[in-house]
Amino acid sequence: MINAVIIEDETAAYRHLKNIIESSYSSKISIIANEASVKNGIKLIRDVQPQLIFLDIELQDGNGFEILDYFSKTSTFEVIFTTGLRDYKEKAMDYFAFYYLNKPILKEQLITVLDKYLEKQTAFNTEKYAAFKNQVENKHTKISLPTKNGDFNIIDIEDILYCEADGSYTHFYTKNNKTYTTSNNLKKVERILQHTSFFRIHRSTLLNLKHIIQFNNNGEIKLTNNKKLLVSSRNKSNFLRILKLMNYSI
Repeated sequence: MINAVIIEDETAAYRHLKNIIESSYSSKISIIANEASVKNGIKLIRDVQPQLIFLDIELQDGNGFEILDYFSKTSTFEVIFTTGLRDYKEKAMDYFAFYYLNKPILKEQLITVLDKYLEKQTAFNTEKYAAFKNQVENKHTKISLPTKNGDFNIIDIEDILYCEADGSYTHFYTKNNKTYTTSNNLKKVERILQHTSFFRIHRSTLLNLKHIIQFNNNGEIKLTNNKKLLVSSRNKSNFLRILKLMNYSI
């Protein structure tokens, strides 16, 4: 069950949204609370820690972006904007919103958005959970990296710190301070390593979780070679879920 909250200052809009969700997703999404202001919305999120927030932009004492700014370094939730304002979609995307819906909310459109959201959650839960839970039983110990000139480098997967995209190429950085470049793009590398301890922390960075020695709330990761990397805001919530899933025994 996905725990969700609605932060909306229009009673009719709140009831309309809540009715659609409860009638169509009663077994999947639970609206556990609602608030109508920035101040109370922040307190609500701190108290109940929802996985999903339906957020209006214009609130009683400010705007919804102030709430997201407050949680900018600790966010573990997805946001669906529900607003009558049509000029903030680009800004909403800058905040990595899952979606931006204009009022009046149409039932068919909301269902389409929520189906996509649930599909994303299911994909993460089944694929990532299985991959990371079983990583200790992983039978793949080496990987062959095709180079630009057609040769191959064979390296131990355990030695890879992280992989970084460079157009259609990928750079592999290892614990012995060597760098290897392969002619495969990062998407293909991620697919090859999907059943190992690697996780996409950024659109251009694939990290070996076994080399993390510290993670800060500002999204900064410190590796065993003292290299520091940043987890993107979009990937932070799933990254935190992975850490909790693995009980920090990565």
